[in-house]
Parts: sequence; structure tokens; C-alpha cells
Amino acid sequence: MRSYLRKFSCLAVVLLAGYASIYAQNELPDKPFQHWSKGEAEKILNNSPWAKQQEVRIKFDKETQTAAGSYSGVSGAAAAQSKTEVTSQVPADFIFTLRLRSALPVRQAVVRVKQLETNIEKMDPKDRVAFEAQIKGLLDCPACANNYVITLSSKSKSNPGADAIYTTFKGGRLADLERYIFIANERGDRRQLIHFVAPKAPGDEAIFFFPRLDEKGAPLLTLDNKELLINLANNQADAITNFKIDVTKLRLNGKIEF
Repeated sequence: MRSYLRKFSCLAVVLLAGYASIYAQNELPDKPFQHWSKGEAEKILNNSPWAKQQEVRIKFDKETQTAAGSYSGVSGAAAAQSKTEVTSQVPADFIFTLRLRSALPVRQAVVRVKQLETNIEKMDPKDRVAFEAQIKGLLDCPACANNYVITLSSKSKSNPGADAIYTTFKGGRLADLERYIFIANERGDRRQLIHFVAPKAPGDEAIFFFPRLDEKGAPLLTLDNKELLINLANNQADAITNFKIDVTKLRLNGKIEF
């Protein structure tokens, strides 16, 4: 009887693991990414296991407000850059979009959208070579080999000109941000921020880099993990710029794709 139960348990584990892998696979179009439509690529970038959106309505008053969370504990200059003057009392709806940029499906989707939005045939040879080099760099992502890379952007439905991420992070310094920005698994293992690329204009993403391996050479996420916490706000566990990702849905081709 015990032998039967052990065999049954092992079979159940295998089936569940296979189901999770299939689930993630089914989130992707069943064709090479070079043949994805723009809609298929954008779905991966906005509504897939590798992307998460959070929406919040913020009621501003006529004073300086802190966008996207509290920034106490950082330098005065960085704190000032996280604030924006608001003159309307009408609530503003912000949608924050987080993407696991180092995940191959996300890189493929980014590349596919750029391909579809660019008329390569009308480019002169020099520009075409530069464009193809850019595409190759985005797809290969050398930095992704040793780092988990995450991007964050925002937009407002009620105030199209507002961008909380640009306002908050445009002048951000690594020395300030690394004090509180980190990623962690459900066991409490962490990776601290080691590199940051600020958005250069409204609409740009802020880019965050975290080391894959710890001092023992172990990755943060394996097939045994269940949850990824992305902490982007200081001392606010439920702030709008903190995200939780279901790691079981990131399983693809026998590994965690991130």
C-alpha cells in the first residue's frame, strides 16, 4: 500500500509539473516569434505571466504629491525628484506595467513590435545595419546571462501627459535606490539592485538589474519556487509599485524563464 501511495504521489508531482510547464507554453503563440502579429506580441508585453499591470486612482490636491510610493530614507535631491506639482483635484488613474525583461518571450515580443513598426525596406543600408544590430542586441541581451532584468513604466488614462515613473526615477541614483529596491522569492532569499537605467523621457521605462546568482552560485528562482516579490517602494509592502509574480507560470521548456 505504501509503495502504491509513493508511486501515486510521484506521478501526481510529475503531472502537476508538466501542467505548469504547459500552462506557460500555452501563453505564447504556437509559431516562431518572427511570425507573431503585433497584437500577439503586445499581449505578451502587457498580459502574460511575464508582465503585470496594476492600476490605481490617485486623488491629488493642490500641493506637491509623491508619485508611485513613499521615498522617505533617500537623499533630499532624490526625494525632490519623486514629487510633482498637481493643480487639479480630479483623481488620476495610473497604470503601472512591470515586465520581466530578461525573460526570452518578453525580449522576443519587444523585438517583434519594433520589426512591425519599422519599415526596413525603406531604410538606407547604413540605417538598416544599425537597426539589425539593435534588434540582435535586444534579443541576445548579454546582460541577461548574469542578471534578472525588470522594467517599469506608467501611464495615466485621465491625464495622458502624466508619467509617474519618469517623474519619480528620471534623476534616480543607484546609491539611493539600492537601499530599498530588491527582488525576493517566497523563502525570503533576496537579490539587491546592482544597476539602474533611468527613463530619459516620459513614456520610457525604468530598467532595474539584479544578480542571478548568490555568493554560492545559486539562482534566486528554480522550479521549486512559487512566488517572486518585486519591491520598488520604500517601507510600503502594499505600495502600488510593489509586485508579486506567480513563478509557477514562468515555467517554460523545463526551466524558469526569466
